[in-house]
Order: sequence, then C-alpha cells, then structure tokens
Amino acid sequence: MLPRRDAALSLTALLALGLAACGTVQVPAGEAATDPVCADIVLAAPPQVLGMDRVETSSQGTAAWGSGEDTVVMRCGVTPPGPTTDQCATLADENEIEVDWVVKEIEGDTFLYTTYGREPAIDVSVPRSAAPDQPSAAALDLTQVITRNIEATSRCIGPGDEDYEG
Repeated sequence: MLPRRDAALSLTALLALGLAACGTVQVPAGEAATDPVCADIVLAAPPQVLGMDRVETSSQGTAAWGSGEDTVVMRCGVTPPGPTTDQCATLADENEIEVDWVVKEIEGDTFLYTTYGREPAIDVSVPRSAAPDQPSAAALDLTQVITRNIEATSRCIGPGDEDYEG
C-alpha cells in the first residue's frame, strides 16, 4: 500500500494522463466505488461545476467537469480520512448547508478536497487553473448532492471547539 502522500501524487499523475486523452476522462475508481450510495451521488451530481459542463469518465463512482488541464474530478468511495493534522475546513453553500473537507495542495497546482466524517468518502480534485481565486467553489457546488446522500458522523474540530486539544 502506498503512503498517503505517494497515493495522492499517484492520483495526480493518473488524472493528468486521463486529462490528456481525448473524449472520456480516465479516472481511477475509489476503493469503495461500488457502494450503492456512490451510484446515487454520481446520478445526482450537477450538470455543471464551476460553470463547466459535465463530461464522461472511465470508472464507476466518478464524475468530471471541464476539459484538458482545467478538468475537475470527483471520486466517490475513496478511503475516509481519519484524525489528521491536515487542514480541515467546514464549507457552507449559499443555503448555509455545511460539509467538512480535508484540504491538501498537491504539487502546487491542484487542490484535493476529501469529505471528512462521511462514508463513503468523496474526493474532488481542483486544478488551480480551473479556479485560481476560489478552488473551494468546486466542493461547494457538490454540497447539496453530498448532504442529501451521506450523513455526517463526525466534524472537523479546531480552535474554539470544546474538544480541541491543539
């Protein structure tokens, strides 16, 4: 099994290969992509993210929007993050509906958002070029579909939270 950093870098390399191909975006499936909830998530995923149209993907439990290097990719059924020192942010959409995300910057040009406290977990890769000023907008575009289909079982904690020990 690859360490998490190597796995994330491998994911980025695989996504880059898929984005270079014409037509269908080649995306590796998450480990639990066959979970029936992932089918519901993919079917309910919006037709646009960041104003970009949805495109075909190669794997079960995945969706993508955009083209070329600007493609945003969602994978359902990825390994849920456990307790972490990585940035964990609560993002609320325009209706104040919240989803917690572990946020990592990969290779300086892609943000990887992974749902925290929800199973199956979902990750969303957002190239900086697709949303240079607000990459979190892609995750926000998926808030409704995530909260309708996957209940939160835990939340990010941080300064100001009574359980915080940092």
